[in-house]
Amino acid sequence: MIANSDDIAGKLLEFTSKVTHEALHDLQLTIDGIRVADLTPATPTSLYRGEQLVVFGHYWGDGTADLSLTGKVSGHEKRYTTSFAFPAVATANPEIERLWAYAKIRELQERLDYLGADADAREAIVALAVEHGLVTDHTSMVVMREEQFAARGIERSNRDRRQHEQAAAAQRAATPVQSRRVDSHAPISTAPRASHGGGAMGIEIIVLIALLVLLNARYRRMEPR
Repeated sequence: MIANSDDIAGKLLEFTSKVTHEALHDLQLTIDGIRVADLTPATPTSLYRGEQLVVFGHYWGDGTADLSLTGKVSGHEKRYTTSFAFPAVATANPEIERLWAYAKIRELQERLDYLGADADAREAIVALAVEHGLVTDHTSMVVMREEQFAARGIERSNRDRRQHEQAAAAQRAATPVQSRRVDSHAPISTAPRASHGGGAMGIEIIVLIALLVLLNARYRRMEPR
């Protein structure tokens, strides 16, 4: 999809770069050292040159864990590994929880779009959207006066969530910019970022992997399954 504000020439170069370089396919992501669940996408498929892999999910526990991403390029196996510490509590970016819900809803909606009606998937979308205050094809927002919430026994969870997110954003804005990279001691990839500004590029695919972002499950209402 290309918007009016996009750099058309840059988009064409990006597309050309993808189709003229080999893709990393049959991806498998493993995490050892902590328990993880609810990953989205649940099964990453392929990575093209210049793309990032972003995975959201929940985890239990804390401490150092090993991350491994494997795949194939023209039948030859590739493996990328690193390790980093998962904190017991991290409160700087509460918006990540809503991003996880949004990503999960998109995954469930794609299942509905491809496979047709699925009551369980639709119910899951509605539950996630209501809990996290998100508008979907199956939910919407209703504007009400303040006193109507109490009269109908409606919890103000979305209001409280927004206040928490805004407070965290204000705190981040008041502090110097910090690097959030957690694999500096053992980078998962040392390849340069894909560029469309000229210069010779090898045929080896350049893999850019956004570090795994997970939510600590202690903030979830749902008990571990």
